[in-house]
Amino acid sequence: MVKTVRRCLIDIRNFTAFTEKSHPAEVVDYLNSLFEFMVDCVNRNQGIVNKFLGDGFMAVFGAPIPDEKNCHHALKASIEILNELSRFNAGRNADATKVGIGLHAGYAVTGTIGSAQRKEYTIVGDTVNVAKRIEEMNKPLGSRLLVSEEVWKALNAKPKASEVGRVRVKGHEAPILLYKVA
Repeated sequence: MVKTVRRCLIDIRNFTAFTEKSHPAEVVDYLNSLFEFMVDCVNRNQGIVNKFLGDGFMAVFGAPIPDEKNCHHALKASIEILNELSRFNAGRNADATKVGIGLHAGYAVTGTIGSAQRKEYTIVGDTVNVAKRIEEMNKPLGSRLLVSEEVWKALNAKPKASEVGRVRVKGHEAPILLYKVA
């Protein structure tokens, strides 16, 4: 089924360096402690975590249940995650954990995909790919939260942000207008 969805992709920075120096059980405990509050933020704001991607995850707002305020909810969840992460970092005796978050909105196909042996609910389409590319742009831009023009236009109450400009992202022909929220 084709739906308008908002994608939120989160990636933990410098995770490979951490895993290189840590015992696997410590890595799992660390990820679980981060995901605990991050997933709560997504759930509180009418989103679902669609899948964990190693040191990050993909969340969706507006599917499977339609939500007219899905851009607002995705942004609110993202800001809450950043605030909770600051509290998490303040309570640790280690290097600060940093994340990159990318938000994009558009049409995608939602549904069950797979084989007779294994199926999963997923979201497929260019919207998913662009959200991932936006999340990746946080590194070169030195930001933590970037939103696309599509998300920005859908927000009734705009947060403090700066326009990054049109940026070319891997695998996408047309440049994408981005806003740096954090």
